[in-house]
Amino acid sequence: MENNKLIEQYAHTYNVKEFIQSDPIQFPHRYSEKKDIEISAFISAWIAYGNRKAILKTLEILHDEYKTSPYEFIKNREFNKYKDNNKSLYRFYKYSDYFNLCEKLYQIYVIEGFESLEDKIFSEINKNFSEKNGTFSEKNNYFSEKKTYNLDIIQAIVDIFLDVEGIPINTKSACKRLCMLCRWLVRNDGIVDLGLWDKCEPKDLIIPVDTHVHRIALDLGITSRKQADMQTAIEITDYLKTIFPNDPSIGDFALFGFGVNNK
Repeated sequence: MENNKLIEQYAHTYNVKEFIQSDPIQFPHRYSEKKDIEISAFISAWIAYGNRKAILKTLEILHDEYKTSPYEFIKNREFNKYKDNNKSLYRFYKYSDYFNLCEKLYQIYVIEGFESLEDKIFSEINKNFSEKNGTFSEKNNYFSEKKTYNLDIIQAIVDIFLDVEGIPINTKSACKRLCMLCRWLVRNDGIVDLGLWDKCEPKDLIIPVDTHVHRIALDLGITSRKQADMQTAIEITDYLKTIFPNDPSIGDFALFGFGVNNK
């Protein structure tokens, strides 16, 4: 019970507007059009691993090129100059990897003509429902009993962006950055997260698990699992649902915020 009160306290300590300015979510907050927000959010989440200062520096460089619209940058193929460019963009990413990601976004928005990434993702989900006569969760027998989470969305993103460096090859890993992307775009309390997507509910989100969240979850006895994989993420999410039944991923602010600030 004491842990629960602590988690609830820290969730509200870090889920504040001030959090935005030191987090990659600051970049999609710069835009008002859905396509611009989605593109900025996806690219920001894609980059978001490692040192936070280096993440923000790299994202600032990329967003400077977008000027007022990431969508226009994609639509006008301003990313063409990065094709076959094997210079380092960020850590193990090359500029050619960035080109491949932009090419995939161009395919979705321009060639296929989707009005939003959300529409593309749920088109993929519906296609797989039809083809498999089941759910993505059933396709991964490992998670067949867990059908209330947003694994369908994460699996759809994995399938759509399969050939892009940095996108997980399956949903057995924690898929931290994809869970974070979903948190950004689904949670709708109007404070930090963007609340742009309405086909998934906040109660169905899986908490993004990185080293900070995992360490604090171990310290608090929320999980005993040593591997920060999807099973661990679901276990932590299940615990957070006992505190925040309709919004478990608000617990991310507590565990991540406390972990980052108390190393």
